[in-house]
Amino acid sequence: MGKTLTSRLPDDMIEEIEKIAEYEKLDKSSVVRRLLNTAIPLWKLEMALKLYQDGEVSLGRASELSGLSIWEFLDHLASKKIPLNYSLEDLEHDLKIVDEL
Repeated sequence: MGKTLTSRLPDDMIEEIEKIAEYEKLDKSSVVRRLLNTAIPLWKLEMALKLYQDGEVSLGRASELSGLSIWEFLDHLASKKIPLNYSLEDLEHDLKIVDEL
């Protein structure tokens, strides 16, 4: 089933969770799980985008951290207008490898 996690939340956040629970006809625990199921992947993507943009991780590592395929991650880079970390030297190196094949 999983473990129990207890957390203190501000009153306004509790009120929003209760409104969602009433609207969705769910208990508050189910609402919190649904919200976290959305928030955690979003956080992972945003962190991976930042690390990639800052040059701290490679494209492959960023896609792993985000939990997405490289192609999906590339789509997110494009939508955020984040350029590829791929220099002229990288291109020359790749072309040299292709020539050697």
